[in-house]
Amino acid sequence: MYQKAEGALQELERRNSSRSLEAYQFLITLYGRTGNLVEVHRIWRSLKLAKPKMANISYLNVIQALVKLKDIPAAETIFREWESHCSTYDMRVANSLISAYLKEDMLEKAEAVKKRAKRAGGRLNSKTWELFMDYFLQKGDMKKVIRCVDRGVKKGRSHARIWVPRQEAIMSLMAYFEQNKAVRGAERLVELLKTVKAELGQRFFEALLRTYVAAGKTSPGMRQRLKMENVLISSEAEKLLETVCKE
Repeated sequence: MYQKAEGALQELERRNSSRSLEAYQFLITLYGRTGNLVEVHRIWRSLKLAKPKMANISYLNVIQALVKLKDIPAAETIFREWESHCSTYDMRVANSLISAYLKEDMLEKAEAVKKRAKRAGGRLNSKTWELFMDYFLQKGDMKKVIRCVDRGVKKGRSHARIWVPRQEAIMSLMAYFEQNKAVRGAERLVELLKTVKAELGQRFFEALLRTYVAAGKTSPGMRQRLKMENVLISSEAEKLLETVCKE
């Protein structure tokens, strides 16, 4: 199957007499998908000869292909080349390398790219923080997950691009707050999420109830609060609600 695909790619390359940028990028992407690292490098060299002045998207395209094929050293070299002369710092390019580092458990290198991006005028975005959130979530470092969620939500709003963390991350944080009897932390998360998400849902508020019970805290207005949120809870959670609503 891959042999047929590569035969088609070679034919496409022969037909690219006009040296179309899109064709070069298409070839790099598809050679990356077929796992042909040698051809990715060869097409990249051809593209550099044909188009000495390249846009950010070309660097993004090849770095994504290289990290997919686990050629991190080559991706690093091309990233440094891009950094040395880019006119505008495109966080998508930095994020692609950050993502690769985090997948390989190279946290220090990922943090270094983040710092370099800030120094170079790059605007860290929600995707940047989401990448780190996923990493720390996998490691079970919930304090750092909290910070990443906070920064991701706020960056999204400041860039007029709403970002909401995945439900898995939200519920993992709620489980953490319950375990640590951290009502204040849970309520801060409520406040943060309500800035980007109108409805937090049954699972979220039932987790909030469990946190109150675990901490031995009460909230007489909780029933009315759930009503205003249009949240219907389970019969089991109803028992928790009775405990939480005690004066």
